[in-house]
Amino acid sequence: MATTEEHGAALPGWFAAPGEGDTLAWVSLGLLIAVIYVLVTLYAAFDRWAEHQSHGTPLAKTIPTMLTVALLYELFPLGHFNILLPISAILIALMADLARFNLWGAGAQTPEDTAKPTGDTQRD
Repeated sequence: MATTEEHGAALPGWFAAPGEGDTLAWVSLGLLIAVIYVLVTLYAAFDRWAEHQSHGTPLAKTIPTMLTVALLYELFPLGHFNILLPISAILIALMADLARFNLWGAGAQTPEDTAKPTGDTQRD
């Protein structure tokens, strides 16, 4: 029950007087930390699963990057950031995937083309 002060106004039930412990704040802080931990753990498990599923595919780097951008938009208010920031991160990952699979065209060099020559190239 709320207590009254000398002015007759009742203090709210969540009010903590100076010098007293504030258990509601500590419980709320612990719950917030636990929820963030569970969210990040579930995301990490999903990211590992998605990376395992995308292993060997042309989008092996792009898919985890897109999931990371989605997590950041879920956790933080990124509305004040320019949309080009996540798009550039996704495009960089896409370019890395394209470069890894040599999908640039017929004239792309293969690892066999860039190998060292087998002739005697040592200097005395």
